[in-house]
Amino acid sequence: MTEDLLHFIWKYKLLKPVPLYTTSNTELQINKYGEHNIHAGPDFSNARIKLGDTEWAGTIEIHKKSSDWFLHNHHTNKAYDNVILHVVYEHDKEIYNSKEQPIPCFELKQFLQEGVIQKYENLHQNKQVIPCGSLFNDVPDIIKEPWLERVLVERLETKTNFIQELFTFTKNNWDETFYLLLCKNFGFHVNSDAFLQLGKSIPLTTLLKHTNAPAQIEALLFGQSGLLHKNLKDDYAQGLFKEYTYLKHKYQLTPIPHQLKFLRLRPQNFPTIRLAQLANFSLKYQHTFSKIVEADTMKKIMDIFNVSVSDYWKTHYTFDEVSVFKEKVLGKSSVENIIINTVCPLLFFYGKMKQDESLIEKAVKWYYELKPEKNNITKLFEDLSFKPKHAGHSQSLIQLNNNYCSQKKCLQCSLGVFILSKK
Repeated sequence: MTEDLLHFIWKYKLLKPVPLYTTSNTELQINKYGEHNIHAGPDFSNARIKLGDTEWAGTIEIHKKSSDWFLHNHHTNKAYDNVILHVVYEHDKEIYNSKEQPIPCFELKQFLQEGVIQKYENLHQNKQVIPCGSLFNDVPDIIKEPWLERVLVERLETKTNFIQELFTFTKNNWDETFYLLLCKNFGFHVNSDAFLQLGKSIPLTTLLKHTNAPAQIEALLFGQSGLLHKNLKDDYAQGLFKEYTYLKHKYQLTPIPHQLKFLRLRPQNFPTIRLAQLANFSLKYQHTFSKIVEADTMKKIMDIFNVSVSDYWKTHYTFDEVSVFKEKVLGKSSVENIIINTVCPLLFFYGKMKQDESLIEKAVKWYYELKPEKNNITKLFEDLSFKPKHAGHSQSLIQLNNNYCSQKKCLQCSLGVFILSKK
């Protein structure tokens, strides 16, 4: 038994449809349960009750035991003098306020709706990753869909915290912020931190000075990532190393300490190929963020990320090792991943900063135009016969799993609320 559960029971009025009485056997009529207060002070405000023939308006405090009132020192706190009813699971002591006035007590356990506690314990003690898994399909779409929309926005809000850090780092420069977020995303999870550090180590303004010299862009990116050294054999690699040695001295650059990971990656996902694609993208970077803000269709966004690699990388996956010719364009699934994790969150953040609801709505809308992601979390829900229809769903399910299911926050989840409050 937790106070959160008692708050939930009171908030959703999960009491038996029978006459109610206080512990002093006074008939109780609840006209208004009050508004849940998540800040300091009594738990529910603006409540209205009738005790016998007398009507009362004020606040309500909830505890597991009556004696908790004294444990929390409410009897000396004037903020609790307006409490008109003490709601407890178990009554074990009479209480009073700072004016030494007695406060009526309502003991919940004898008036609880059947099965509420058992259903809660079943969820809370469930060892499954999704605690309500066996009941998930009992929740109608009219409950599911609005909740998934809400947690999608919640996920975007969470992502904006990180974007705010980048925005501050770049001294409120939108192009630089987008560039750093894009660098992180080009690392595609395995190398995301290293790629972010790489972006931070080369200011965008430095890269843009060399957009007329593709080899210099590659020299900067590959050099700063630690992939260029004097022992490379082929002419192109040696040329990049010499170019980087000059540029490193010119701009006083320091290579990143991170070591890029190749292990268990498919060749087309090697960090060398991602860096080559990032270099190709940098060549046409001018005004990219403005184009994203102005774009009104998903096709325009997809076209922005139509990038390939330089000729050298069409026959290489790593330096010094020739491979079969392949264009190595940034694939559709990779572009969609960038839109999901870079474009939409940044556009959402930009809309919030500019107080432009149309941009916020566009950022959310675009999720519904992209294919759903496939990962371990979406598979969990697919096993429950809920197949994501779009990226909005898959992003919502990630948030739902990480912030609710894994933490057993069923009382804060609309799906859990429906399951627990269903008669």
